[in-house]
Amino acid sequence: MNRSAGILAVAVVTVLGFEALPARGQGTQEPLTLRRAIEIALERSPLLKAAGHELEAAQASVERARAGFLPRVDFGESFTRSDNPVFAFSSKLNQGRFTQNDFAIDRLNAPGATNNFRTSLSLSQPLWTGGKATLGLLRARLGRDAAAAGLDRQRHEVIFAVARGYYAVQLARSELEVARGAIGAAESNRDLARARFAAGLVVESDVLSAEVRLATLREQAITAEGRLALAGAALNDVMGRPLDAPVEIDEPLRERAERHRGLAEVEALALDRRPDLRRLRSEEEAQARAVDLARAEFLPTLNATGSYDVNRRDIVANGQNSWFVGVALQWNLFNGLADRARIAEARAALQRTRALRERAASAVRLEVKEAFLAVSTARERIAVARRAVAQAEASLRLAQDRYAAGLTTIVNLLQTESALTQARGNLTRALHDYNLAVAGLELAAGTIDQDAF
Repeated sequence: MNRSAGILAVAVVTVLGFEALPARGQGTQEPLTLRRAIEIALERSPLLKAAGHELEAAQASVERARAGFLPRVDFGESFTRSDNPVFAFSSKLNQGRFTQNDFAIDRLNAPGATNNFRTSLSLSQPLWTGGKATLGLLRARLGRDAAAAGLDRQRHEVIFAVARGYYAVQLARSELEVARGAIGAAESNRDLARARFAAGLVVESDVLSAEVRLATLREQAITAEGRLALAGAALNDVMGRPLDAPVEIDEPLRERAERHRGLAEVEALALDRRPDLRRLRSEEEAQARAVDLARAEFLPTLNATGSYDVNRRDIVANGQNSWFVGVALQWNLFNGLADRARIAEARAALQRTRALRERAASAVRLEVKEAFLAVSTARERIAVARRAVAQAEASLRLAQDRYAAGLTTIVNLLQTESALTQARGNLTRALHDYNLAVAGLELAAGTIDQDAF
């Protein structure tokens, strides 16, 4: 029994107590936690930067819409030269140079070329726009709200992608540890088979079978190392780091805490807080304002205008100034039914957005239910897998003792060891799937953030 216990000590590695493998060339680099990985991704993610620029553009649209309430001031400087009689006549009047001699018929008909330098300052102030300025500002603000919701959704997706990549690294490390633990057990079985063969208690095929099993496990360990390297590169990609940057994780794969329990609670949270639904609600409201804006085209507009002009013969000469102020009413009475077509177009866009929002709400409910069931299923798998590991460990101890006593075959011993390796692998994958399902439930609920990890 003491010999079997020694063999088992080499073979048995509890999944929850696995130590992380140091990445090559990392030296004393600080281990990467999931929260730190999320922080790096939020700082560097190109997708988040793109969504942030979209929000900046939406905010600029609000400022542009607000300009519809403010006056417009224009400055102009122009030069004109012509021998057109009307131009010459009016230019001299504007310049204050018109004399009695300019009424001569010859001068009126053939005034010769005349220069006019005109400096102007004009102002236009909307007094009433039929509600178009107010509706335009409201619509721009709703567009900004939609962009902000889009940024929140992108942030949620980045956090989930980091969690998925981080868990994938943990899974790959744990699978490699399972493979190495299995190699240790296989080496012990091979040594036991060699000792019994040397003592003439078994045939050479027992040794060969044990060596074949050992070679298979070593091949699996090589494959696991490749998966670990690929998982690290994928995590770096999500974080916005170079793919070959070292990834050192010493956090063992274990169950994450759940923040949501009831399906009804999660569904209510999702319908209220999901950023993609909030974006669709803002877009739907903006489309409703677009319908109102199209209707406002039937109403008149009223503007106050004014200008101040200086006209000169030469650019450095003294000229004559003039001014005017006025109020202008503009009301389009018919434009080929284009305004009615705009209303119909806006209404169709509103109905389309409303249908998409309703469809999205249904999809969110389904997503929440799927995520909730995934968490429940993975939780049950963990319990089953843990019992299977305990049973497989006990079976391996018994098989090793029986083989050492000559009461069973090498085939039974190797099958028992293989069953333990598979049980440990199942537990590792169940833990991974559970953590990923919990993160997926947070994403589906619209509550995923750094505090969730």
